[in-house]
Amino acid sequence: MVTIAGGEPALGVAGERSERVQWAAVHDCRPDLIVVAPCGYDVSDSARLGGLILDRLPDVPVWAVDANASFARPGPRLVDGVEALAALTHDVAVPDLSWKPLRLR
Repeated sequence: MVTIAGGEPALGVAGERSERVQWAAVHDCRPDLIVVAPCGYDVSDSARLGGLILDRLPDVPVWAVDANASFARPGPRLVDGVEALAALTHDVAVPDLSWKPLRLR
């Protein structure tokens, strides 16, 4: 989804299972932004979890999204997730969604 949105995945590999990484690996990849999208969580729960990482990379924008609606389930709403990622990675207006990404920093 990140690649389709015009971004470059920093740690994940398309088609592979996600895996746990250490904070050192996150620091080393020097992300331009962080999108908090835990499987099964809506935007408010993602924001709550995202708040726990704000001190880890203080200069990196952090966004919470509705992973449950547009990132974790197969179907047409994945397009909403790609459009939201495209807006976040290219600093343009987010499309009209039933939910809005929430900037935590």
